[in-house]
Amino acid sequence: MKYLLKGIKVIQEDYNENEHSKELYAYFGLAVFHAQVLEHQLVNMIVLMKSLQEEKITSNYIEALFSRKLSNTMGQLINEIKQMFNLEDDEIMQLKTILEKRNFIIHDYFKERISLAYSKDGRDSMIIELIDFIEQANKIDKKLERYTDDMSAKLGITKELLTAQIAKMVAKTDV
Repeated sequence: MKYLLKGIKVIQEDYNENEHSKELYAYFGLAVFHAQVLEHQLVNMIVLMKSLQEEKITSNYIEALFSRKLSNTMGQLINEIKQMFNLEDDEIMQLKTILEKRNFIIHDYFKERISLAYSKDGRDSMIIELIDFIEQANKIDKKLERYTDDMSAKLGITKELLTAQIAKMVAKTDV
C-alpha cells in the first residue's frame, strides 16, 4: 500500500508483508528526520536572535553558539525560544505537542506499538500516525520560518547567500 502525506492510500499493489514492514521503518526514519529539522530550526532561531543582540559577530562566535545549542535537548530549545520570542499561544501548544510526540517516537514508539507491527492493519495505523507527526512537525516548522526569515534579512543574510554557502558545504563533503 502506498500513502500520501495526508495518510491517503493511493495505490493498491500486491501485498508484500516484508515491503510493508520496510515502509513502516521508512516512515519512522522520516518522522525522526523531520523532528531533527524542527530542532535545527529552533537552533537557527536562537543563533540568529543572539547574533542580532551582539555588536560584533565572528564566525568563531557563531560556530561555538551553534555547537552549544545543537547539544541542547528539544525541550531546552523550546524553553529558550519561549523566552526569546513572542510566540503565539497556538505555536507554543504545537511545539509542546510535537515535543511530546517526538519524545514518544524516539524513546518509546516501538516498545509501545510493537504488537501493531505484526499485522497489516496495525502497520497501516502506525504509518498513518507517523505521517500525522510529520505533517504537524512541518506545519510548525513553516510557521517558525517567518522568524528566521525576518532575522536573516536584518543580518543581511539572503537566500542567495545561503544557497551559495550550502553549495560550498556540499562540495566539501563530495569525495
